[in-house]
Amino acid sequence: MKPIIVFGSINIDLVTRVPQLPVAGETLQGYEFFTAPGGKGANQAVAASQLGIPTHLVGRLGNDEFGRQLLASLQGAGVHTDGILLDARTTSGVAVISVDDAGENQIVITPGANGRLNETDVGRLQPLLPGAVALLMQLEIPVSAVLSAARTAHSVGVSNSN
Repeated sequence: MKPIIVFGSINIDLVTRVPQLPVAGETLQGYEFFTAPGGKGANQAVAASQLGIPTHLVGRLGNDEFGRQLLASLQGAGVHTDGILLDARTTSGVAVISVDDAGENQIVITPGANGRLNETDVGRLQPLLPGAVALLMQLEIPVSAVLSAARTAHSVGVSNSN
């Protein structure tokens, strides 16, 4: 089976449950907190891998505790992680999420390493493209990197989806 390549974001989600979402200046007490692996790119990669499709993820993580947790989580889900760079110059991406009792949410994303994806990362992506069935991307990473990856995939005949 031909692999899918994902070029995209990897975040740690910091989630708290609250009775209602706060308004500006308000402090609320939450009643549940958990962390979860996330990021649109990582979510795509895990979903494809769970379907039994060989899946490679190319992205960046901070060389921090969240980065190590996220890398282990992806590997545990069967995602090929050789294309993930641990970047010691920044933190891993973080999404701080509040979810109220009605299921509405507020999300603040700090891109960290995701915001540093660039031509170097496209260079790490390039050797994976021949023989791939598709390149999946999202817009949680710099648009310039997405466009460069799309051009690179197109040049070797790989379709892309975003």
